[in-house]
Amino acid sequence: MDYRKIDFDEELETGSETYNQALGKWWLQQSGDKAHAHAYRKIGQHIEAFFPSPPRRIVDFACGAGHMLGRLYRLYPKSQLLGLDGSEFLLEQAGERLQALEKDWQGRVELIETRLPNFDLPAGRADLCLFIFPNIVPDPEDDVEDEHEFLVGDLAAAEYLSIAREPDPEEETVEDDPETLYDALLSDNFIASNLRTLLHKGGFCVRADYSNAARDDLTQLVQRRLAFEEGSLGVSVNGHRAKQYFKLVDCFYCESTVLEDVYHQTQDEADKEGGYLVTTLKAL
Repeated sequence: MDYRKIDFDEELETGSETYNQALGKWWLQQSGDKAHAHAYRKIGQHIEAFFPSPPRRIVDFACGAGHMLGRLYRLYPKSQLLGLDGSEFLLEQAGERLQALEKDWQGRVELIETRLPNFDLPAGRADLCLFIFPNIVPDPEDDVEDEHEFLVGDLAAAEYLSIAREPDPEEETVEDDPETLYDALLSDNFIASNLRTLLHKGGFCVRADYSNAARDDLTQLVQRRLAFEEGSLGVSVNGHRAKQYFKLVDCFYCESTVLEDVYHQTQDEADKEGGYLVTTLKAL
């Protein structure tokens, strides 16, 4: 079955359980293609080049079918790895992938099925957190403002970034209404705060996010939205400063058809052109 033809809006409305069913099978199909394999290899090479010594503890947040876990398991034979995901189905795939590498993989890897974000996980222990091509489905009944005590500056910055529009209408890329964008900004920032809690101060987070262009080619408004989402916004917006969890260390862009992950969900032709950003952040 070609899972690219499923109704994503209908599936997403059912909540996270869909990742044990149709969307889990869609992601398994997507993440196993050549474009994703090339991206995972490139991200692994970046991590290997970036760290002068092996990270002792690595967390793969929303690890899916374990493609990056498998790569890092081979790359760092003495590291402890933790894979987190809300899908039992995808974690089973990750376990099978690791089993094919080594029979005793459970001595170094723990796989936990959990709703994400999850602030009950052990805090401040990881040297490296990964957040690679995330597809986290929020529960339709959840209200992120009720779940997390955002600072006044966080809420004000998110509100401004959600209502602000490009000075040149031709540069405008956002079609969502301000309320939808506001909720998305807060949800992503909420995840960034969870990633920060898993790391010790000075630890690193490596993200791979879908993008239509290189970071420097994005408008100032889009860059600031991106920084707010990843918790690295270090400047005030409209007189308001959000809490900063990370400092931006490095970011590079790769053109890739992995962006079709987004196109399958939006059916927007613009989401066929672009690729992904690999961003390295340092925990403050």
